[in-house]
Amino acid sequence: MNSDMPPLPLPLATDSRIPVRTVADATTADYDRYFHIARHAPDLASWTRGVLRLQSAVLADLPHTGLNDSQRAAVLTGLVHASHATLAAWLPSVPGSAPDGPTDGPGDDALRRWKLGHQLFHLLLTTMNSTLDDTLATVGAARWASVPHGLERLRALYDAATATMAYASDFPASVYANDVRPTMEPPFAPPGFSGMLNQEHQVMTERARALTAALGGLSPLTPSLAVIRHEAALLRSAQRRNRKAHAEICERCVPDGASLLRQHTTRDRSDRATDE
Repeated sequence: MNSDMPPLPLPLATDSRIPVRTVADATTADYDRYFHIARHAPDLASWTRGVLRLQSAVLADLPHTGLNDSQRAAVLTGLVHASHATLAAWLPSVPGSAPDGPTDGPGDDALRRWKLGHQLFHLLLTTMNSTLDDTLATVGAARWASVPHGLERLRALYDAATATMAYASDFPASVYANDVRPTMEPPFAPPGFSGMLNQEHQVMTERARALTAALGGLSPLTPSLAVIRHEAALLRSAQRRNRKAHAEICERCVPDGASLLRQHTTRDRSDRATDE
């Protein structure tokens, strides 16, 4: 040991106390990690294996849910659309296993369904985003006969997404409060965890607005305009059903309406005000 060397500086806080560990707010990466979303650049074979694995898990669990026949049919319709889009990707000339986790009790089953349902929701949103791109392209290319088919498919995907939300939350509100919600809070997840971190939903919202604007700007002389407007109206109804269903789930599971993000934001503002 060299006695001529001075000791290294000791870092001390200005308030003469041990620093408090700070935790960063939740990010999209935290959201993906929680729902076991592996975001990279998969080839078509990897994508197909993921789709088949998720479908197998959902199909195995669906009979054990409390969803009615209409909701189950909507979930299955969404799976069919996702399968069709995946198969079509293998043949571009053609037109137009379960997540890991314990299942020892009701709370574990609910948490697994919560995450499995969100994975299916992401799959549907991804299919919806590609369908939105295709439909916008048909509008831009004035392929008017194809536009109603795109709108009809989007409506089916919206209804499937609505049923999937029911599937993901198909357990008592008390189970959500006691077993599911805490897994999205510290120390299991960073503060501010929110569905607003859903990247696929953000893309869908932007593309849906673009489609609404494109359809709203059609000339009265557009061929098949009456059919297009009819399908667009049906799509808007499906969107309203989706928003209504989401609000009902939130009201049932979180009666006070305080989301994790809102709680974190309110607490953060309060802490800053106290510090000031």
